[in-house]
Amino acid sequence: MLIKKENMMKNRLSIIITIAGLLSSCSSNMDTGGVSRLTYFPIITMNGDAELLVPLDSTFEDPGATADAGGSSVEVATTASGTYQGVDGVDTSIPDNYLVTYSAQNDDGFDGTAIRNVWVANTGDLINSIEGLYLANVQRTPNFEFLPQYTDMNYVLIWQTDVGTGTYEISHALGAYYDIGRGFGPNYAARGAVITANDIPSNDFTIAQAVFPIWGNTVDITDFQVDPENKQITFTGTGNFGNGVFQVQLTQVQF
Repeated sequence: MLIKKENMMKNRLSIIITIAGLLSSCSSNMDTGGVSRLTYFPIITMNGDAELLVPLDSTFEDPGATADAGGSSVEVATTASGTYQGVDGVDTSIPDNYLVTYSAQNDDGFDGTAIRNVWVANTGDLINSIEGLYLANVQRTPNFEFLPQYTDMNYVLIWQTDVGTGTYEISHALGAYYDIGRGFGPNYAARGAVITANDIPSNDFTIAQAVFPIWGNTVDITDFQVDPENKQITFTGTGNFGNGVFQVQLTQVQF
């Protein structure tokens, strides 16, 4: 019995030594050199609303933003640029969708960003001017169905290209179908359609062709109709591609 007990003690000791050796080996192989540590990414909080509508030629003051990383304040850098007219900063004399970007970096070099949309627009009366910011509904051939994805898209912008000349440009010749509806972004907006208002009350317009910058496909705008009473514009956009006919309804935003 003594021999058996002694053998059992030796076996247990052997098992303990073996496990200890394995743990020592794993610890050596998994050594991180002491570089592992916790880092906190910057969290940016914007003051005010994430989307602001600003009347043309009014005063705009950026509400700003703050950043926090693990309970410590982080410096915030701010940049801004116009989506359609390429202006640096926010210029309230030039209609555009300005993207105000707030960025911050923690001590480990990790970034955080937040973006505010600032829309600068003039609101025309749709009798003397078709300028404005519009919600867009778009239906596509062959069924021209009203689908939630393409309903009340914000926003389509129409601005006057040369004051007093009766010429305008529209940001989306297909009413933001691809840009906003599909979520593809500004490069997928059919751009460059210049609208010459020969006589707004009689719906007499001459409209230049639009082009998708990313694809090179073209869009022709026809049947351009203005309804000042209901603050709406309707038109047909026809692209040179399959199922390329789109019916667009724009409703002017009042602000």
